[in-house]
Amino acid sequence: MKQGLVVPGRRRHLAALFAAGLALAAGRADAQPYPAKPIKLIVPYAPGGVTDVSARLVAQKLGELLGQTVYVENKGGGGTRIGASEAARAAPDGYTLLYANSITHGTLPATAVSLPFDPVKDFTPIAKLFWYASTIVCHPSVPANTVAELVAYAKGHPGKLSYASAGPGTGNHFSSELFNVMAGVKIVHVPYRGSGPALQDVIAGQVSCTHDGAAKPYVDAGKVKAIATTGIARDPRLPGVPTVDEAGLKGYDMTWWQGLMAPAGTPSGVVERLARATQALARDEAFRAKAYDIGLNVQYEPADVLARQVVQDIAKFRRIAAEANIVLD
Repeated sequence: MKQGLVVPGRRRHLAALFAAGLALAAGRADAQPYPAKPIKLIVPYAPGGVTDVSARLVAQKLGELLGQTVYVENKGGGGTRIGASEAARAAPDGYTLLYANSITHGTLPATAVSLPFDPVKDFTPIAKLFWYASTIVCHPSVPANTVAELVAYAKGHPGKLSYASAGPGTGNHFSSELFNVMAGVKIVHVPYRGSGPALQDVIAGQVSCTHDGAAKPYVDAGKVKAIATTGIARDPRLPGVPTVDEAGLKGYDMTWWQGLMAPAGTPSGVVERLARATQALARDEAFRAKAYDIGLNVQYEPADVLARQVVQDIAKFRRIAAEANIVLD
């Protein structure tokens, strides 16, 4: 045989060995323990709001527990549909997650005329992590300090009061419109591009009131006054502030959740690994204290509980949207 000459049989043998080597290498790559590279956490809001702040807190601690970087990518716009849609279309490999909440999987699917994702079929729940209530806060110049006084003033001065929201279909839009419906008033809606700028304009006196889950520092500083909280039980951070329910609008209850979702089809082993890390995160006392400081109550719930919550929330918000005539384009 001449130097360098490969006969056909030997060529086939070498090709088979090469293919086997590639398959073995691919198998080893696939067998790498998860996570083997950084994980992207999509936050469907612009930077700066309470959801973005909490997501970064989660990403940092989750990364420590997983031994891999978890980084936040903000994809705001469309009332959370832009970020949620991108997460729904991502490869189901555990390296793209959605920081989901009551908007992406509650108010948005309850009100949007068309939606580029299915909140149930296109996602795999990982875990619920937080719940929180909002506080109805008003500028100090508003001549009302209680729910009864706010309702009386709104009825006696039609069109005089306004409320700021983080945008159409957002949590404070829904909770404010439910307040309007149950109180029989019409406080004018002023939408913003996030809860941060909405609250700042209330502080500046440009808008009368807003519903906000992170307003406590401004209440403490006297920049806004707390009228009531929106949960069925008092907010432990504001024990002296009554709920809307106990202040007279019986049955009023608007609380919100945040949690983690993966694209549908993500391997069960990956989902279980993320769920275990999230549960460990929720037990960490330092993490719980930091969450509490920004207005969130840690409440770990497993994937099946979160899945039921999504179905219940969509039904609930559809009822409210019909009562308040909330429809999104």
